Amino acid sequence: MKIKLITLLIAIVALLGSANAQKTVKVYKNGEVVYSEYITDIDSIKFEEQTAPLPNTENGHEYVDLGLPSGIKWATCNVGADTPEEYGDYFAWGETEPRTFYNWSTYKYCNGSNTTMTKYCTSSSYGTVDNKKVLELEDDAARVNWGGKWRMPTKAEQDELRNTSNCTWEWTTQNGVNGYKVTSVVNGNSIFLPAAGYRNDGSIYSAGSLGYYWSSSLLTFSGHDAYGVDFNSSRIMASFFGRFSGQSVRAVCDSSTPAPTPIVYTVSVSATEGGTAEASATEVEEGTSVILTATPKNGYSFVNWTVNGVEVSKENPFTTTITQNTQYIANFVENDPYNGHEYVDLGLPSGLKWATCNVGATTPEGYGDYFAWGETSPKTTCSWSTYKYCNGSLTSMTKYCTNSYYGTVDNKTTLELADDAAHVNWGGNWRMPTKAEQDELRDTNNCTWTWTTQNGVNGYKVISVKNGNSIFLPAAGYRYNYSLFNAGSRGYFWPSSLDTDYSCYAYYLDFYSGSVGWDNFDRCYGQSVRAVCE
Repeated sequence: MKIKLITLLIAIVALLGSANAQKTVKVYKNGEVVYSEYITDIDSIKFEEQTAPLPNTENGHEYVDLGLPSGIKWATCNVGADTPEEYGDYFAWGETEPRTFYNWSTYKYCNGSNTTMTKYCTSSSYGTVDNKKVLELEDDAARVNWGGKWRMPTKAEQDELRNTSNCTWEWTTQNGVNGYKVTSVVNGNSIFLPAAGYRNDGSIYSAGSLGYYWSSSLLTFSGHDAYGVDFNSSRIMASFFGRFSGQSVRAVCDSSTPAPTPIVYTVSVSATEGGTAEASATEVEEGTSVILTATPKNGYSFVNWTVNGVEVSKENPFTTTITQNTQYIANFVENDPYNGHEYVDLGLPSGLKWATCNVGATTPEGYGDYFAWGETSPKTTCSWSTYKYCNGSLTSMTKYCTNSYYGTVDNKTTLELADDAAHVNWGGNWRMPTKAEQDELRDTNNCTWTWTTQNGVNGYKVISVKNGNSIFLPAAGYRYNYSLFNAGSRGYFWPSSLDTDYSCYAYYLDFYSGSVGWDNFDRCYGQSVRAVCE
């Protein structure tokens, strides 16, 4: 398809003066001036039809034909980017989604170290041998994210691009971004590769000075490394890197390769006697998401979704990506508002009942589990780089945010039950208390607080002024990064309430031997949860 200049509205506006006076010629398109020139002799103007080719695309993404011997076409921008200069996303080799934290402990295809590879391995010294040497399309970041005929280049195809018989590489700055302009020796077409750096642990390194681009090829004599292109202002070379590293992907396509035929799977759902279950679609293409919904019958509560007896989610409705023919079973139990967990009635004005022990504990003195605010599973590393509802920093909140300085605003100020550690782990009517409900417990008109030691554990005995009943809150400390702090001397208990002034914080109950109060804390910290029910 071509755009014809002749179809543009042409207006010639004569300046005041003689017939030979200077004239202004303007060319309009959609009401805007796209060309203007001063002409001395108006009679000499001649307009000819001009054409401009539209960009080449594959599945909605542009490519450039560099006239390479292989016929491979290279994308104009990185996967995850919209322009040639944008860095785009960073991927570990063989992973198809970007992350904010990259090391062996988080890598998809190993068991925590560079000698425990679970896929793409040619030596038992590095893990389970399968002799796979090139990424399968299901593990190819370009194919999974862009579809169509797109894929990551092999090492040989990157070498073809580096070959000076095919292309020249010029270090330059394009729209303020450093990188290489790669120009075809054959036809003069070019692409731009930004120096996007790489990601390791929770940080980005060398952005603006170095470029690292994955190929789809494994380094066969070292199963924990893969090939890629490595460049800076003075060199362009093939290299290899630890597969966990987050690097750029520049996709290629081959017109001779047909797009894959979609695989269609059957989704089946069923339910235990306590309810019914249904899926938003029963026959779907591979990689498509479906919504599973469970509806309890009278007197029953939803528990979880299982596959082959293994729990896959406690959420209802549950959204899942289909990768095979799978039967999902919705499980229910007869309603028990306390779901097997003990509580104490302190005679509080609200009527609220407090649990006798922390979530994750089996006795009042047990510390139990430590949860980041809004997360429902305990973990050993608590930091912004691992926090569920941010993109690696305290100014990138993705949920529960009231100020754009801290992230994406949704004005949610109280945890939803799907993000409530007490409700998700204990079920029934259990949930985390609000700040107001923790304040009710602190109110000396309702309860007295006595610092004591119970079965060898320091904490507060909270005794009702109304009926004499009591609970014990252990001084369990808190978790940050890999460590536990202040255990035995201080207690930190999350409510479900966000600090609305500072969305990176949530309120919490804070106590030690001389004080009981409240404060705000980074949401990523691991703290105790004492559940309540109504």
